[in-house]
Amino acid sequence: MKLFGRSILIKPDILPERTLSGVLVIPRTSKEMLPQWGRAEQVGSACRQVKEGDRVYFPRKAANVIVIDNEDFYIINEHKIYYHE
Repeated sequence: MKLFGRSILIKPDILPERTLSGVLVIPRTSKEMLPQWGRAEQVGSACRQVKEGDRVYFPRKAANVIVIDNEDFYIINEHKIYYHE
């Protein structure tokens, strides 16, 4: 798969089901509403700031979900990324 323009393919970080103390269980519906961290697996040729391998913070609602080899990935435009490191 090849991305064009300023598109980014992101592999999302997996949120833990419980906190470190093991007490709080985060409901699935709450997880779907939160912005998310992930790793930029592939970037389009016109991306200026985000590079492959960067860890990014993005709003889930702005991204499109695709499934590759039974794994969820997100595709989002570079200008919708909140933060990258």
